Amino acid sequence: MLVKVVELLNRLKRDHQFRKTRAVARRTWRRKAARAFISQPMVHGIGSAQKGLQLADGNFLIDGRLIRDPHTPIWDINSNNRPFQKSAHSFLWLDHLAANGSLICCATAREWFASWLAHFGDGNNIFWIPELAGARVIRMVNHALILTGNTTKTNQKDYFATISHHARFLKKRWHYAPEGLPRFQALVGYVYGALALEDYAKDLKSALTALTKECENYISDDGGIPTRNPEELLDIFTLLVWVAQGMTLATIKPDRALLNAIERIAPAIRTLRLGDGTLVEFHGGRASTEARLEQILQDSGARSRSTSDSVMGYSRVANAGSLLIVDTDSAPPAKETDQGFDCALAFEFSSGLVPIFKSVGSGRDLIDQRRKESQTAGAFSVASVQPFFSNEAGKHNKPPIRLASDTIVTCQRPKTLNVATAVLSTSHTGYRKAFGLTYSRRLELIPNGRVLAGTDRFFCDRKRDQMQFDKVVQRQVAHNIPFSVKFHIAPDVEAELDLGGMAVSLQLPNTEMWIFKATGGKLALEDSAYFTSERITPRATKQIVVTSDVVNYEGSVTWMLTRLES
Repeated sequence: MLVKVVELLNRLKRDHQFRKTRAVARRTWRRKAARAFISQPMVHGIGSAQKGLQLADGNFLIDGRLIRDPHTPIWDINSNNRPFQKSAHSFLWLDHLAANGSLICCATAREWFASWLAHFGDGNNIFWIPELAGARVIRMVNHALILTGNTTKTNQKDYFATISHHARFLKKRWHYAPEGLPRFQALVGYVYGALALEDYAKDLKSALTALTKECENYISDDGGIPTRNPEELLDIFTLLVWVAQGMTLATIKPDRALLNAIERIAPAIRTLRLGDGTLVEFHGGRASTEARLEQILQDSGARSRSTSDSVMGYSRVANAGSLLIVDTDSAPPAKETDQGFDCALAFEFSSGLVPIFKSVGSGRDLIDQRRKESQTAGAFSVASVQPFFSNEAGKHNKPPIRLASDTIVTCQRPKTLNVATAVLSTSHTGYRKAFGLTYSRRLELIPNGRVLAGTDRFFCDRKRDQMQFDKVVQRQVAHNIPFSVKFHIAPDVEAELDLGGMAVSLQLPNTEMWIFKATGGKLALEDSAYFTSERITPRATKQIVVTSDVVNYEGSVTWMLTRLES
């Protein structure tokens, strides 16, 4: 009862703040507007030229479905879809259209911008919230040449009027943006307005003070962030670098606290990159492109090019060109509408410039069911307890088993087995409450980088865990608990069953050949898919699946990935 009362009070508080925010958005409309920039904005963007052309042609990917409507503005496409509309009202499409830069993409950008001003520019809209307003200002300034080029004086006047409106709104409401990337978007939008517009230059000091304070509070000493989302870290890093560049261009010396935040994040970003230069995909983050990462790291001017063994709860092991990155920390607290990602102890692995094992990729653009599946352990290269059939339930489809919300992850780096063999010993308690099982994973990467070996083990660690296990299996058709270990193969790697089904051969595009073998379970090669925002359809790929059972309080699978001599 008390929980429901607290939830009701929180909802009422949010509704009150939402109504107040909309009222501020309406009140700050139609006031004095700037007429020009006081510093020439730099052209920035993180868009995809391919996606820009898709949008200009009227192709929209919504919840994994392709909707084609070349004659309708983006806000009229599936207007009841809140996540898609939030993306549209953040002007993310402007990044993509600008990245393409063709005549049709530039014309589409100006057309959609004019449509947005006509329908939503007065502030009377549910998407006038600080984080989206900040995102719009950033993109309006970054792509000013496209939005104001080949337009009338009236169009240009409207352009500066709407940026001025956003600047006034953000000054009053930026602090109501949720903590994390949304608040950084609101703050950087506030800074952008003060940097770019003469009438709002007086707000620059307070805007920068708020931004640097947020950096100190949110970014840890090792350059990580609480959500542990690598892509979100990159997005925050990008915004801070843009602010530093904008200040330099305006002949304003960037604050030391801002530069310190940039210098903390840069090594963390480098630590979380696979051999192909992209980011690992854990906790909802996408890989991003090597070109974007290289560009923003170069623009940052960060002096250190080093990487760390551990950052933001991820452990990095590298030997002779082979690179292993493992999630070795507990998941961040889940949002109210999201259970979070079950990627504890999952890893990604690359050889040279080629990823071999990854995850299925971020599923946040998919339909609800597929999106939820992309958050479960089955979407990552890790072991998990599998759904099973009880005597009472009969045989029917069951949803994946999720980790407990209070899962505890431990990681130890024991002494090396020899001079340079890297060993990680990890475990988590995500299945203890429901099944009495602790999951441990031991990974070894030998000095020459040609062998990655692992042991995945489920066991009852305590007497009471055995009692819980017995309680569960007594209701089973078979007195065991099934589990599987999955290895999601990167889409550029060709995989085939070999040695009569006893091994899987992995052919890399750089002509390397790797062989995967396992003992303690049944080996299979199954179809899979890799989701990326760069493509309308997912990429077909494969996954190695090793299935086994926990019997008499224990079950384990031992496996080895070996590179063949060329």
